[in-house]
Amino acid sequence: MYTNTQTMKTILEHNFKTKCHSLPALFEGVNKMSQLMARIEKLSQRDPLNYDPDKYKGDAFEFFIELFLMLHPNDNRTGVYNYKPTQDNDNGVDGIGANIKGQPCVVQVKYRSNPNEPLTANKDHLSNMFVDGQLSYGVVADTMDKKNFRHFIFTTAKGLHFYTETEMFKNKVRCFSYKNFRSMLDNNKPFWDNAREVVSKI
Repeated sequence: MYTNTQTMKTILEHNFKTKCHSLPALFEGVNKMSQLMARIEKLSQRDPLNYDPDKYKGDAFEFFIELFLMLHPNDNRTGVYNYKPTQDNDNGVDGIGANIKGQPCVVQVKYRSNPNEPLTANKDHLSNMFVDGQLSYGVVADTMDKKNFRHFIFTTAKGLHFYTETEMFKNKVRCFSYKNFRSMLDNNKPFWDNAREVVSKI
């Protein structure tokens, strides 16, 4: 069971930091989300026999989300605080944290090469987040307060497909999409400089 502690995170935990070829190479010269994605795509092909390219892409983006949330510890645009990646299994939840009300929440991270394609519940296995969230972390959707999100998706895709978002998930999932990342991070020099500084110390 996840318990929310209010200490600010300063250390990255995702094991990508020790598995990848080079963390600095991932961020060198990057100042936009499109550039980060291009770098992830390129580096995923560097050593495909030892690090499956699709696995590399997913892990790299999960690492980036941990870094992104660490550098935005009190930003209600993201809605997730005190984020911690879950790496023991891959049953639907990629990370846990607290939402804007300080309640436990779960996070799913989805890297997609095409930023113009929406995510769907079935094709992208999004529903696993609800099952794993409840059974492993005791997190269930708040059906009383429509603005109180406890399930979050961070993705390079377009967002959630309309039917998935409204009919299947009843608008209870907050999705941070490629467009949101672009709006927040493109040409945001302080963020990318801070990211490079953090990575250089790992």
